[in-house]
Amino acid sequence: MTVQPEQTLELGEGYKMRWAAISQRGYYPSQADKANQDAFAVHVDLLGTQKHWFSVYDGHGPVGETCSQFAREHVPKQFVALMKEEKMTVNDALIQSHLKTNEMLAQSPVDDQQSGTTAITIYLDGRTCIVSNVGDSRAMLGSINPEKPNEIVTKALSIDQTPYRRDERERVKKYGARVMTADQIDGLEAIHENWDCKLGDEIDDGGDPPRIWAQDQEYPGTAFTRSIGDSLAESLGVVAEPEIQTHTINQYDRVLIAASDGIFEFITTKSCIDIALLYSDPLEACKALVGESYKLWIEREDRTDDITIILGFIEPPGGAGAVPPSTQTKTEIDSGLPNASDLHESAEAAKKKTRRGSLNTKPPT
Repeated sequence: MTVQPEQTLELGEGYKMRWAAISQRGYYPSQADKANQDAFAVHVDLLGTQKHWFSVYDGHGPVGETCSQFAREHVPKQFVALMKEEKMTVNDALIQSHLKTNEMLAQSPVDDQQSGTTAITIYLDGRTCIVSNVGDSRAMLGSINPEKPNEIVTKALSIDQTPYRRDERERVKKYGARVMTADQIDGLEAIHENWDCKLGDEIDDGGDPPRIWAQDQEYPGTAFTRSIGDSLAESLGVVAEPEIQTHTINQYDRVLIAASDGIFEFITTKSCIDIALLYSDPLEACKALVGESYKLWIEREDRTDDITIILGFIEPPGGAGAVPPSTQTKTEIDSGLPNASDLHESAEAAKKKTRRGSLNTKPPT
């Protein structure tokens, strides 16, 4: 497990952010030596004072850990180079840094045909928060409701790029992709597109998400529509171009989170924010969310995904300000991180469908 204890950053105009991070390897009963395929990067004062970079990369596939580490190294480097040398805007530099990293990965010795990584980035330029998203990792914000100070409102700062989204389904279809679940491919479920689960607000309990397939072939089976890497799926519209959202941090904002889907597979955005705001120490909040996520994975899947989170508490000028009480209590949240060596291997785990990522299927030779 990688732990980054609390640090404090200046955001300008009297605003501060206290942040911490954790990356926890998943528990895989049949793959005891599997590496943590998540990675995260934080660069303080990346392009000058009060310009900070926070990113999470969720690798997948046979060499997913190599892909996530590659992106962790090269995306911020490319961003800095494009900003300094090409004089690009922040948005353009974010887009091009991901596309260039994708090209570099494809040209590297890394076999990225069936491996790749998500990339969620929060770039803080003072109080301006620019979020770049490739794939299905997520950024979220918790704020006090200015009209009802006893309420917390949550805001998704990114939208998962998966076939659950109609616009993403239509986009990949233009590349010639089919969008079906594994059961539909196997003839066990009627053909339909009745996928109305709004990820973030709802939990997908079905365990058989819609996936990307080639016409008349059973590959690549990705449950996301954008990725760095996954060169086999790129011709089907699985591209590395990020979507960008911007938010200006204000006096009502209290907590900012970037995380891999290991955190929110079974926890909604609202619940993530509610749990975080039970704590004043960002590292303790990270531990609580990792612990709760880990527990829910074990209860439902007999395994866990890799789990990575960067969490920051925003303090407006004059202090942290009041935070409305949560409907949950700390005693309801298990912040202890389970020891995988104490867990029993379950044969049923191998039988369960892969909830996220790629099924690692290849085209026929």
